[in-house]
Amino acid sequence: MTLLDETPPGSLAILSLDVAQFYYHEARLLDERRYDEWIGLFTSESTYWAPVRVTREGEPDRMKPGELALFDDDYGTLELRVASLSAKSAWAEIPPSRTRRFITNVTATESEVEGQVFATSNFLTFRSRLEATEHTFVGMREDILVRDGASWHILERKILLDHNTFTSDNISVLF
Repeated sequence: MTLLDETPPGSLAILSLDVAQFYYHEARLLDERRYDEWIGLFTSESTYWAPVRVTREGEPDRMKPGELALFDDDYGTLELRVASLSAKSAWAEIPPSRTRRFITNVTATESEVEGQVFATSNFLTFRSRLEATEHTFVGMREDILVRDGASWHILERKILLDHNTFTSDNISVLF
């Protein structure tokens, strides 16, 4: 008997496992540079936001919406980001980076809004370029997912990188 056999249908464990499988599929699409398929995981109303993290005593460690962000994309600008990464002339990706994404600590809970799920996950993204350039990005994501038939789609994604400063020459990876 497994955990799945002992868990009532529709429980949070089943939901989290289902969302985890979605995230693993998403990571594979990105690692294989299948950006056109990856963008298809988002709704046309999606937001994709990474607030700047700060170290201030007694204050929240992240900027609020409308304040400084590493990126603050809607679906249209996310499409432009994908088109830029896919272009043969994308200088930040000549030659293309090799990436490996690790997704862990996936949790999912039903939202108060019908058909939406709030999900969190931790990630580690390793990128290598050229002969000796390596970067590691670590953080967590907070998503609002919506179900479309048998598959999930990302309505909102907030990326919280654990870095205050970056040693990389660019952040040309997607999270």
